[in-house]
Amino acid sequence: MRLISILFILLILVSFGCGKDNVKPSEDSLMATAAFKSIDVLEEAYEGKDSMTLQSRIAPHIAREILKDLYFDGAELDLRPRMVKIQETDLIVNINWKGSWQFPDETRLENRGVADLILDRETMRLLEIKGDNPFSIPS
Repeated sequence: MRLISILFILLILVSFGCGKDNVKPSEDSLMATAAFKSIDVLEEAYEGKDSMTLQSRIAPHIAREILKDLYFDGAELDLRPRMVKIQETDLIVNINWKGSWQFPDETRLENRGVADLILDRETMRLLEIKGDNPFSIPS
């Protein structure tokens, strides 16, 4: 009986000790989450052909190339982040992606690849794409 009482008291103490929700995420965790949200915004803007959002969230030299290729009827992108490297001035988000593009003549193109998206650490603006560009229509 005494053993059961001790176990019961320990169970109560452990349950109170594990009940705190005051876990504060690290700065790196918050930065990675912001990068993922920024990539989601880019994905939605590209699929919706929202040139204003794309221009505001992408460096001008990359935005020009992306905006000239918005002649598709519809696009579906699936950008899946795999890893984030946080550097002094930027973040490198490694992604696997696949996409499909629908055109007015009923043609449908598909492609997939791996890329590093380099984002500015402060603004989360896309600065550079290394590897397979998910925003480029395959030829």
